[in-house]
Amino acid sequence: MNDNNVHLVDIATLLPPRYRSEEVLGHVYGQPGISGDVLTLARKANRNTGVRNFSSVLDFDAYPAKKLISASHSPKNWCCSLIDALSIMLPPDDIGFLSISYNISSHVDVLPNLACQVASERRLKLTAPPQEISYYGCASGILQLQSAVEFCKRSNKAALVIVLEQCTWAYSPIHAKEDDDFRSSLRAHLLFSDGAAAVLIVPESMAGNFSTTLRIVDIDTGFRIGDAITMKNGHFLVGDDIKGTLPALVASQCVTPMLAKHGLATADVRDWAIHQGGLPVLMKFQDPAILGLTEAQLEDSAESFAEFGNLSSASCFFTLRRQFERRSMAPSRGMVVAFGAGYYFGCLLYEKCDARSHSQP
Repeated sequence: MNDNNVHLVDIATLLPPRYRSEEVLGHVYGQPGISGDVLTLARKANRNTGVRNFSSVLDFDAYPAKKLISASHSPKNWCCSLIDALSIMLPPDDIGFLSISYNISSHVDVLPNLACQVASERRLKLTAPPQEISYYGCASGILQLQSAVEFCKRSNKAALVIVLEQCTWAYSPIHAKEDDDFRSSLRAHLLFSDGAAAVLIVPESMAGNFSTTLRIVDIDTGFRIGDAITMKNGHFLVGDDIKGTLPALVASQCVTPMLAKHGLATADVRDWAIHQGGLPVLMKFQDPAILGLTEAQLEDSAESFAEFGNLSSASCFFTLRRQFERRSMAPSRGMVVAFGAGYYFGCLLYEKCDARSHSQP
């Protein structure tokens, strides 16, 4: 046992109402005054993405006006609900650090910040200032985990990380096919969905209270200037070179060096929770020049994308929850890989173990 170990011990997720992808496109591209061939083009393109469902906080009866389908889906209520879900295993008084991130949010009352409001609402006895990270792209969850791990290493309290994304709140599609940004706008509206996740991180002294933990072996983050994912005049745009840029970048600058540092090959890591930027992006990680992952290693991430779409920074955590809850008789390794606008990126290496591991000398 190493007293400086830090463990991920629980994950909770949350989704707003879900719709078939064709239904959502009908609301977004089938509005009066929009040429019918635009909707036809959107639905044709959607069949190639592999996304079966979208989740959304929007009241589509009011669309294109921005209205929440229910007050229960406000960002503050989401955060409080996730804390309540994780408090079943750990009293709120034991949480010393709270971090919340988002890229798109319907939150309006921004002072004090959302993290402060949530901490006050749930009466958390934090020993470090609450952290709020906004507009750091799909990798913000990894940045939060890095802060949480550092906190747990220097304290004897737990840390709570919440990632929430209300991507559909930013729906503002370009409808004119002749617009130079039409395809980049369409690509964004075919991919992104809404959801939230919370991760509970604890120091070694608390880990024995949980039947399953992911011991965090290492975590690293990086940055490289890039603008293929951007907003322009209020329109969310995703360029067509993502798959040619980001997988190679995060692999060469983060994943491969971390594996080498710990004397591991990709085959030594069974579970991969890779950000679901899209199937072409995921499949690039099979390229031997990038990571050479197998279809089986990518299965969890690919299935999460088909089921939920791109949940932005929450994507990795939805896949990680699947792996966390999978029954396993033997310890196993896993890797979380995230990347997004900016470009920010990062990876986390973990070992899955059971409670007996914490009682070993």
